[in-house]
Order: sequence, then C-alpha cells, then structure tokens
Amino acid sequence: MKVAVFLDNLNITEWQLSALQALGKDYRIIIYNCINGKSGRRRLRHAFYYAINLISIRNPQTRLVNIRDIGVGIGEIYDFSAEYEGAWQRLPPALLAKIARDQPAVIVKFGLSLLRVPPATDLAAPILSYHHGDPDLYRGRPAGFYELYDGRTTMGQIVQILSNSLDAGKVVAFAETKVFPHSYRATLIEAFKRSPLLLKQAIGNAVAGTVLPKSSEGRNYRLPGNMIVAKLCARVAWAMVRRLAYGALVEKAWQVSTADFPAELAAVQDTPFPPPSCWNTLVRPASYNFLADPFFAPDGRGLLVEALHARSGKGEILRIEGDEARSLSEPSCHHSYPGGISLDGAHYLVPEVSLWARQRIYRLADDGLAHAGDLQLGMEERLLDPTLLDHDGRIFLFANIAEEGSGVLRLWHAPSLFDRFEEHPASPLLISPAGSRMAGAIVRAGGSLLRFGQDFRGEYGDGLIVFRIAELNVSAYRETQVRALRLEGVKGPHTMNFQGGSAAFDWYRDRFSLLAGVRRLRGLRHGAKAGLAGERRVNLIRQP
Repeated sequence: MKVAVFLDNLNITEWQLSALQALGKDYRIIIYNCINGKSGRRRLRHAFYYAINLISIRNPQTRLVNIRDIGVGIGEIYDFSAEYEGAWQRLPPALLAKIARDQPAVIVKFGLSLLRVPPATDLAAPILSYHHGDPDLYRGRPAGFYELYDGRTTMGQIVQILSNSLDAGKVVAFAETKVFPHSYRATLIEAFKRSPLLLKQAIGNAVAGTVLPKSSEGRNYRLPGNMIVAKLCARVAWAMVRRLAYGALVEKAWQVSTADFPAELAAVQDTPFPPPSCWNTLVRPASYNFLADPFFAPDGRGLLVEALHARSGKGEILRIEGDEARSLSEPSCHHSYPGGISLDGAHYLVPEVSLWARQRIYRLADDGLAHAGDLQLGMEERLLDPTLLDHDGRIFLFANIAEEGSGVLRLWHAPSLFDRFEEHPASPLLISPAGSRMAGAIVRAGGSLLRFGQDFRGEYGDGLIVFRIAELNVSAYRETQVRALRLEGVKGPHTMNFQGGSAAFDWYRDRFSLLAGVRRLRGLRHGAKAGLAGERRVNLIRQP
C-alpha cells in the first residue's frame, strides 16, 4: 500500500518515526516535504508554558530526527512550498497534481501547521492527522495539559480524517492513556509511546470507510496563560509530595477472599457485590507479607494464589486447600498470576515470570510445578498476566508485552498450547488504563464470554472492568464494556475468578509502615537484578 507523509524540512519526531516503522514492509512511503514552514509567535503571557515545555513536552518521544538519516522504506521525497492564508496553509496546485499522479491511499500529516483541506475534487486521498486528546472533551492544544489541570485520570488519542474544523474530523482510531497527577512529562511520554500503535488501524479504517462514533464537541482549548500554568505546577508538586510520602510510609495489605457471587451477576450493571460481612477471607501464612492473584486450581484442588515471601521479597505460587498452604513454585524466582488451563486431562499453568524469563508453561503436579516448555511466540518480549482460553478449537492468549506496559492488551492464538502462536489481526485489542491488563480468566457465563480487566485509571488495584466478548475467532474480535466493579469498604478487586456460584478475589487496605519504603526499594533491586529491559512490574511491590 502506498502512503504519503507531510513533513517540514524532512524533520520527524521519534514517536512519528516509530509509527511509520510499525507499518512494516507492506507499505511504501512517499514524503511530501514542506520547505517554507513558519514558527508561531511567542507571547509573554505564555512564558510559563514555554518554560515547562522545555522539561515536559520536549522529551525523548518528541525529539526531532531527519528522515534522511533513518530510512523507513521511503520511495520518493518531493519538496514543495506551501501557500499561506493568514495562519493557515494551503497545498499548491503543483503538489495537488503530484498527489493525483502518485495516488496514495492516504496522506499522514506529520508536518505543516493549520491546513486548509482541498475539496475532494482536487484531493482524493484522505489526510490523516493525530490529535492527543479526546475530542468529545478536549480539542485544540496543548496535549494533555488541561486533562492534568482538570484532574482527569486519562487523556485520549485519536487519528482523524482532517477537516477544516479544528480537531473535528471523522475519527478512524482511538486510544487513551493514563494521566499521572505527579508529572506532566510522564503523562506525555506515556501518550506518545502509545501513539504509533494507532496508525495501521487508522489507515485500514480510512481506506475501508469505517469511522468511530466520536462527537468531537469538546471545548477548543488554547495555550494556557501564566496563572493557569502556575496553578498546575503547584498541583503537580503537591501530588509528587503525596506520592513520595505514600511510597515511604504506606503499603498495600493484600488479602484474598471468596464470596457467593456467580459470574452471571458480574455482568449485570446494577448488581452489587456482596459486602465484606459475607466474605470468607483466607488466613495468610506467617512467612508471607500478602496474598493476591487468586485462581481456582484447574485440577479442582483449592485455590492458587501469589504470596510474597517476607524474607526473599519474591512471589511464590501457593496452593491453599482449607487450612493447608503449600508452595508449588521455585522460591528463588518470582512467580505471580497463576492462570491455568486444562487440556486432554492434563493441567497447565502459565504464571507471570516476566522479571526473569520469557513466558514458561508448567504442568501442575501433586508436588509442584514441572517446567513443560516455553510459550512459542516468535519474539523475545516477556508477558504480563498471560491468560489462556480454549475456544473453538484454538488456544487464545491474552496478555501485555512487558516493554509496552499495562495499557496495551494484545491477543495471540495457536492450534495447541505447544504450537507456535501468531498475533491476532485485531491486536492490540485495547489501548487504555481502563481494562487493558487482565484481571482473571475468561469466563463462560449465561451463553457469553466475559473478560475481566484491571482498572488502574486511579489507584493501582482498585477495581476492575467487565467486558462481554461479542466475537472471537482467528480473524475477528469484538467486545463491549459492561460495567465497572469495585468493593465496599476496601480497595479492589485486582483479580477475580469464578467457579460454580463462587468468586475468588483479592483486595487491600492501605497500612502505615515505617518499613514500606525499605520494602519498595528491595523490590526494585530484585527487579534490576532480574535484568528486565522494559517496564518493571509494579505490582511485585504493590505500589501506586
């Protein structure tokens, strides 16, 4: 497929370059390079904004590189000079004629400023443009600023078909990323890291004529004045103080309970979860700091949970049957999220081992876990919270890639557990802090498949989101969000699983401890020693 790209003076940011590289070899890139771009005027009333720009908006993801120095399968570079109409630019007739000859499927706008879109009679190819903000709420600029100022937990990202109304074009791809109240810089880096994942989907939807139901009726924002910037800086500084104090003096006291609650009720919007007085809470063995990630054992013998050992600071897989608790995993290596699957009378676990290894398969035996091989994914990346489903004669795998973090849910499938898995064409399924990290096994309930995802828009581990899978096969995936689920009187759940009419789930209370910071530092040290190149697994130490 032929894709054209607008640039200014052959400059492109790192995240834009990643978006083009992610398209792969099936796309031929043509560059239309504007050589007469103009910088906007800087005004004194925006001086504070330009100051924070130096440390926040200018980050590794927005660093400029020259496209000639990189090379992404570029077929041709064509220079042009834009015409100007006040602050707006127009495409010159010679360029329009060139585009008509080239016949690109789409044009991606990575350069130029405000652009007048020619009528379809002069330009047949749609112009795709990124906007870092949910246009239902935030149009204009700067990216992420007003979401952070307003105390939002997420910021949207879209690719739209450019129109002559600011950030009001038809949306062909949408995602959202987490807003970090303690850091504008971290908020933007997270957003720009995920942006490249949208381009291939946006091109496919634009060519197919598929648009998403976004109203684009949000307020049109402009650069903030100095007083607004000063207020934001004060709020961010206070959030940082609170974060540091929490990390040093507070820890999450995780526990596991069971309650009478069929999976069918979890998908009913108005059905409340049973109160704590109706829970049966597991007794934590003395040598462990917490219990979390409960799964019903696939062989029917009790619960499998992650237990953090008090001395080693590493997670172990415990089998808990009644009052008896027995460790199944190797204590020298961290294991968590003991998801399982039963195939042909054998029982297997694929717990998370991302801190120290590629994804492993274990056979569940009476005396522990026996290594049965590695999951064949054809990549070196490690997985977060891998979740298997035997469906329609295939094995489906839901998980996050550790280097991408918890906000990008991917899907693979294979004919059997020990065959090579290939990535699903709909993957990534979801890019959002609201439900992109798995929170338990896929559940069959009331004739439907239910998926449970963690909701970490606010505090980590405080609630999950239920999705109903409408379609799942090797070529298509569709799901709809059903409800959010939180517990009464405590924080959680973070993981929930079902068997018969019972639910097993984890929850926590914040607990003051002078050793909280010491334990967190120890957990980070273990993660560094494990050599994980990507994101460290924050729920190893259960920090916010």
